[in-house]
Amino acid sequence: MNDGIPPAIPITFEPRLIQPPLALKQTSAFSHGDIYIFDIVANSSNMIVSASNHEIKLYNPATFAIKNILKFHTDTITQIKAHGENILMSSSKDGSVAVWDLRTDAGPVQVFKTPAKDPLLSFDLNSSEQILAAGSELVEYDANIHFFDARSNTSAIVKTYSESHSDDITNIKFHPTNPARLMTGSVDGLICQFDLTDMDEEEGLMVVSNTGASISRIGYFGPNAEYIYCLSHMETLSLWNSEDADAIHQFGDIRGVSNPAMGLTLDYGIDCQYEPESGRLFLLAGSNEGNINILHVKADSLQLCQVLSGGHSEIVRSTFWDSKRGILYSGGEDAKLGLWNSDPITTATSPLAASASSRHSSPLQLKAEGKSSRSSPY
Repeated sequence: MNDGIPPAIPITFEPRLIQPPLALKQTSAFSHGDIYIFDIVANSSNMIVSASNHEIKLYNPATFAIKNILKFHTDTITQIKAHGENILMSSSKDGSVAVWDLRTDAGPVQVFKTPAKDPLLSFDLNSSEQILAAGSELVEYDANIHFFDARSNTSAIVKTYSESHSDDITNIKFHPTNPARLMTGSVDGLICQFDLTDMDEEEGLMVVSNTGASISRIGYFGPNAEYIYCLSHMETLSLWNSEDADAIHQFGDIRGVSNPAMGLTLDYGIDCQYEPESGRLFLLAGSNEGNINILHVKADSLQLCQVLSGGHSEIVRSTFWDSKRGILYSGGEDAKLGLWNSDPITTATSPLAASASSRHSSPLQLKAEGKSSRSSPY
């Protein structure tokens, strides 16, 4: 009998999964005053940052020198995504998705607009770059998924789904290789997966997963994107099978893994990231004091890989981690940007480092193994 208390999440220390470890190289102030950094993306030419003042700034990724400031949106910028070296897309609560050519200093080269300026929270472009899907806040009784022809010179909506979700649509994710497969997540707790072959909402709704909590982040992972991770606004983590919508494992409240002996304080999840080369899923999570924790997600347990400290003094809202190059960018409520890179001289500082197992952890093998205290940016 456990009196309704969920079992503790098993956690161990495994620093060898990030070698060389990341170390703070530099920080920079995005702005002075009460400005939140919302989102960070990067390519080899730019680090791109959106913030609560409706601006998008382009930085030299090595020096943090400002290269350009993009201004167009008149309300909160809810998401930015880079496509290759030259194209950036941004969504906003002003009801638009803007497409930018980063080689020019002009405004957006294309703008997709929703009817009645439905406030947009999320968007994605499918793998064939033909369909743009955008998810809205709940407007009166409808939370809409709007579809646009990304190849068209007009911003006319080709289809709208309004029946699948009953609250804000916080996540839109196309399958990484199947252009007709779409996944959406919402404050209503549902993960919906669609087949867009004939663009009919009722016929196209394939499977629904009820997570039981307001969804913060979802994403595909696995060699064939056969799994789904889900982070909630209640700071829970769950793993799902994307084909049949079955839950693989419910971790529960990830804040429960905080462990002073490991130097780990975990107050909220930032996002998860799948590394195809190693087959591993990582959880990036933070502390209210500004630490960034990188944890390896196994089928039913977590492994702390590294704690990044000293770069921020408040909640970290976004990270961009390029593990191949050993670079991580971070941005937080302290309006600061952080650059972390691999430093062969740096050694693990956790008290458990000396007693960590010498065995390398195997990649996540799921088939074989079977509202937060944060203030809202919006």
